[in-house]
Amino acid sequence: MPRRPFSPAPMPSPFSRRALLRAGGAAALAPLLPGAFERRARAQEARPGPKRLVIVHAPQGTVMEQFVPLGDPSAWELSFILEPLAGFRDRMVIATGVDNRVPELNTVGNAHQNADFTQYAARPFSIQDSAAITCGGPTIDQVIASRIAGDTPFGRLDFGVGGASSAGFATSPRFFAGMADPVTPFNDPEVALNRIFGDGTLSEADLWAQRARRGAALDAVIDSFGGLRRELDADGRERLDAHLDKVRSLEARVRAGVGACSRPAFSLPGGYSAVDDDDVTAPILNDILATALSCDYARVATLDFFNGHDHAFPWLWADNGGMIVDTSLWDNWHAMVHADFQPGMEWVYRWYLEMLADLLTRMDGMLDADGENLLDTSLVLFMSEFSSGRHWNTALPTLLFGDVGAGGRWLNFLTMDAATFQDRGGYEYSGVTTNQLFTSILHRFGGDDETFGQPLDGTPLGPLPGLFG
Repeated sequence: MPRRPFSPAPMPSPFSRRALLRAGGAAALAPLLPGAFERRARAQEARPGPKRLVIVHAPQGTVMEQFVPLGDPSAWELSFILEPLAGFRDRMVIATGVDNRVPELNTVGNAHQNADFTQYAARPFSIQDSAAITCGGPTIDQVIASRIAGDTPFGRLDFGVGGASSAGFATSPRFFAGMADPVTPFNDPEVALNRIFGDGTLSEADLWAQRARRGAALDAVIDSFGGLRRELDADGRERLDAHLDKVRSLEARVRAGVGACSRPAFSLPGGYSAVDDDDVTAPILNDILATALSCDYARVATLDFFNGHDHAFPWLWADNGGMIVDTSLWDNWHAMVHADFQPGMEWVYRWYLEMLADLLTRMDGMLDADGENLLDTSLVLFMSEFSSGRHWNTALPTLLFGDVGAGGRWLNFLTMDAATFQDRGGYEYSGVTTNQLFTSILHRFGGDDETFGQPLDGTPLGPLPGLFG
């Protein structure tokens, strides 16, 4: 039987600041706090840039005609798919028409490989060999993490909603610490909770003993590398040294321990599956992610929705008036989105943004380690690898929140209206690229990079014009 989305957060006092924020973001407080938006803008101008980066990724594009805002950039309204984000309009920038042109630099690979392995790296495959396709990384999240992580317990934190799981982890198809080096997100909430905040059932003495055992095991791994290194050629030693740096970093985090901040509390329903129950998993991981950032356990985090191929989305059936995927017509969700547009798809894409709004609400209701609003001091980026399930790399859905300069803006680089794009927009390029988008983000974090990744010849260099006001 279809189930409505489950939220693990306890109901706050109706009179608390957090309750007001959860009721509708900053918009709910506007009548009570005259000048709040102006004060926020002044605070962002005084700070050199955001303190942290969060990337949320939803797969298989969107329905462009129901995603693109209504009206024009001077006077616009949220579309059906964007409506869940109404409470954050004043801290949002919508960018339509941002193209990923990097797949054109590849000579091998299918459409998904070309999208997944290039989107956040903004560079082609490291090897043009169909038997050895991988990301040319690192991706933008890792570059930012390498610059701002500082002495946080975790260099970065990564979470996946659904998908195949191995001991509570999955392998990311999109986020890479380096070339051919994918990150491993948590996709089991209980594993994420215990690894990040410590095992709530253990005493402090037991926790210290556990850390000591893990540290000793890592010492043994590090010692074993010495003999192995002597047997390798130069390339092998370089790869081993990179791996050794990771193990040393892990050892430092294990020995330091975490858990000083309060652990998020949740309970899982009977029969819960981290592989399939995305409506239960997403809000729990949102809470863990936001709390970890507020504790300054990491300053870069990703949240990726993995079930983009064969999923039924049963919790949305009531809204849709029946099954999302009509199995008499389509083998699975992937086959359905290839035929963009089919009724029912819009509910799935809207649900992703409901979960994004849930994360933003949680961040908006928390303070960071410096006592500042967690959302206002973060940059949150939402994207998909396609604009359409037809494997279009043009006009990727792109939303930014938090420390975005002047919010409430729609930057429209599309060369046609949404309905026309939905009919034939797959190879209609706008002239702005993901290389520019990520260069702008680097600049927002204080960098002076001329570009990011490997732009296609003839496409613009530098930042995306006007992105941060």
